[in-house]
Amino acid sequence: MRIKFNIFQKLLVMLLILLTPIVALYYYSTYKSINVIQEELIKASLNQMELFMAQLDASIEKFDLVSAPMLVDTNVLEYLYSINKSEYSLMKTRMLIEEKLSLASASGNWRNDVTIYFPQRRDSISSSPSYEYNLEEFEGRFSLGWSYREDLGSGSGFTRTYVTTGYKPAHPDDLDVAVRINLYRWSFENLLDTYKSGHSDNPFFYKKGHSIIASRSAEGLKMDGIVAQLGDRVNSRSSGFLIHSFEGMPYLITYYYSNLLDWHLIDSVPLDQIIGPIKQQRILFGASSIILLLSGIAAASALYWNVQRPILRLVHAVQRIKRGDYAYRLPKKSNNEFAFLMQNFNEMATQIQDLIENDLQSRILARDATLKQLQAQIHPHFLYNCLGFIINMTKMRKDQAVMDMAYHLADYYRYTTRMDNQGVSMGEELAFVRIHLEILKLRNETLTYSIELPEELAEIRVPRLLIQPIVENAIVHGLENVDYPGRVEIRVYVKDSQVHLEVEDNGIGLNAEEIDQLQLELRVPAGEYAGCGLWNVYQRLQGNYGADAKIAFIPSRLGGLTVRLVWRLETKHIGG
Repeated sequence: MRIKFNIFQKLLVMLLILLTPIVALYYYSTYKSINVIQEELIKASLNQMELFMAQLDASIEKFDLVSAPMLVDTNVLEYLYSINKSEYSLMKTRMLIEEKLSLASASGNWRNDVTIYFPQRRDSISSSPSYEYNLEEFEGRFSLGWSYREDLGSGSGFTRTYVTTGYKPAHPDDLDVAVRINLYRWSFENLLDTYKSGHSDNPFFYKKGHSIIASRSAEGLKMDGIVAQLGDRVNSRSSGFLIHSFEGMPYLITYYYSNLLDWHLIDSVPLDQIIGPIKQQRILFGASSIILLLSGIAAASALYWNVQRPILRLVHAVQRIKRGDYAYRLPKKSNNEFAFLMQNFNEMATQIQDLIENDLQSRILARDATLKQLQAQIHPHFLYNCLGFIINMTKMRKDQAVMDMAYHLADYYRYTTRMDNQGVSMGEELAFVRIHLEILKLRNETLTYSIELPEELAEIRVPRLLIQPIVENAIVHGLENVDYPGRVEIRVYVKDSQVHLEVEDNGIGLNAEEIDQLQLELRVPAGEYAGCGLWNVYQRLQGNYGADAKIAFIPSRLGGLTVRLVWRLETKHIGG
């Protein structure tokens, strides 16, 4: 038995059909948004860690620059090899060294001390006034790289010893001189406090077998739980992330390995701080959707008899307009509130029809004007250089060079200012390019070029001035600042029923990132980009040969860049 629905029931079904995909799409979009935000949060956390560790390494390396030179300091060497010096001279030299050590220790907001050891003399000089030489302590803490010690003179921290040999001797007390710097835990705790203020939750340094270095407000139990969850991840030299829940709350745990200290920086961020509002918004949207559904049922019940037919007429009219029938107008039969709406709809349709016709005409005129403007480009700087060349050659009485430049210049501007024909043969276009290169060659005798054009391709029709901007780019951006003879090679060939036109130079070239950026700029829509150069070439190539036409940028075998134009070979492009 076929079930029949009345209009009211149909409206309710339609409302459900319309509302269901919106709700589903919203929940799907929020799900994807949460994933995207989570991924971006991971990237941001790792980037923030990388930046923090880079700044930390840079700060620590400043002490390397200050401490290592003390090994060959003149006062240190004077004190080391002072055999027949008086007590007064030794004391004066020692005071100078202590002053330098104090200056070295005071660089940066780090709690540290710098000590110079003289094992042969059984003596030491330190920026810490309370330090006294101890051979066992010197040998026990000897480390050519940064190592963590719990029993430094003023607490725990990192220590490093510098020696002139570059390696640890069999007996450290055989050394003539050594410099040790101690960086104390207090400084690292201050850094973590600063790092935590940048929206971090619980940052700390960790290395297996050592006590955790944490900010002063860190939670010990949570740190132990994080380390337990990371497991072997922080026992290797790797960086990464982990998402884990503590007490029902999800946390993003990121860890970053420091090559300099051989420790991991670990941080945790509660995901609900960022993702929680989105989840709350999703709940509110669900409630709003239910309210909207109920309101729709009530509105459909109230407006069913009064708006059905006028709306159907409007829907039908909108569909006609949507299909492109801009001449359609609503009949003026209504005597109710919809009469004004239908009248305005007819006026709107008339305006849309006029706007579309005017816009189409404007686009046609603008396209023709743009093509002509592109072909009429005359570069004053290029003309000034050529005229300057003629003046210089005239002064030097080199008449042949003047005549050659004048002839080439006349041919150049005769070709660029012709507006009677938008298309030319490939032979004519490359003949113009040859004139351009000859002009440049007169000004730069080291420039060489070659043009390869098979006879069967000479009559292919191409837009005027299609190749010259590419050659000009190769000269200006690739060869202008090189200190060796420049070379430009142009070749045309057919492969797989497609025309390939390559312009290759031996200039400075582009790296992969610059090539990708150039490809992105080619696809910027008209109106959003001040089209010039390669962008104009690409637009004209697409306009003349369709969406299959393309420009590729490839590293050149000559060392510079190859620009390749590719379009499908068709019979209409040959001859005529």
